[in-house]
Amino acid sequence: MTGRHTLGGLLVDPVDGPRTGRLTIEDGLIVAVEEDAAVPREPFIFPGFVDLHVYSPDALLKQGVTAYLLAAREPVELPDERCVGLHLEGPFLNPDAAGAVPLEEIGPVDLERLARWLEDAPVRIVTVAPEIPGGLDAIALVAERAVAAVGHTRANGATVRAAIDAGARFATHLWNAMEPLGARETGPVVELLLDPRVVLGLIADGRHLHPRIEQLTIQVAGAERIALTSDLVAEPVLADNRLAGGDRAGAALVRRMARYGLREAAMMASLVPARLLGLADRGRVAAGHRADLAVLGPDLRPLETVVAGETAWSVRYPPARTLDDLPPSTRAPGSGA
Repeated sequence: MTGRHTLGGLLVDPVDGPRTGRLTIEDGLIVAVEEDAAVPREPFIFPGFVDLHVYSPDALLKQGVTAYLLAAREPVELPDERCVGLHLEGPFLNPDAAGAVPLEEIGPVDLERLARWLEDAPVRIVTVAPEIPGGLDAIALVAERAVAAVGHTRANGATVRAAIDAGARFATHLWNAMEPLGARETGPVVELLLDPRVVLGLIADGRHLHPRIEQLTIQVAGAERIALTSDLVAEPVLADNRLAGGDRAGAALVRRMARYGLREAAMMASLVPARLLGLADRGRVAAGHRADLAVLGPDLRPLETVVAGETAWSVRYPPARTLDDLPPSTRAPGSGA
């Protein structure tokens, strides 16, 4: 979109922290950020949220998610331009740690097929159980072209350490579908949690993990190593009352994690996953970055989602509206309307 547009409120940047001010958008980019204590402290303007693990993307815009990976077991077509690639959650998983993954969709490692997928499809993350035959070789192969992840695993500590040394840099929904903690063997959770090379995916929806487990993870690893992920599915509960995935994403996760600080919530929901994917222009409310923004009310509920400077969703206006159409209360004085 052409022209310059200014948006004001509480700017929540994961590096600089929250401060009142205004940002100027031009041609889909943030071109200037100005602190100004006179600007009202609402709305809250976060960088657009980045989700690494989504099966059902329909509701993402309503929760401020501006970039995501579509989860699948094999390459599929990307559904929209906000989808920046695929997260292959399998099929090279441990059937004893399948969780909600259907057993018929789990198979042995096939390095030739994996190499074709990495060559021909927009694969950004591949989850592998390192203990299955060929698992460590698969992780090494993935690490050459994408992000290798450990998940759906019953591996012992030595095998997980070998996987990290082979190039694994992400933990797919840490704690869930992983070998439980033991007194005399570390297993995947401890090794992934303690290794600073690994980003930890956390389904912080209040259902997949006890709040104290969330707290433990954040206190040990720090917000700088955690990526809030939704595992968003259309039907989150199976017939036998098991969780099949999540039904909360973006702002809904940030609302829960804001108890650790707004900067920390923005770090976990935006900057950490963006960095993992190498999206250097996402994840911040800073000059030179894409104007992907999640505009939230002071209660952290979504008001508007902006993608590359355009209003993609708004609680008050049709998606076709742009920043020119924002009411005065959400725009900075002198915004050039």
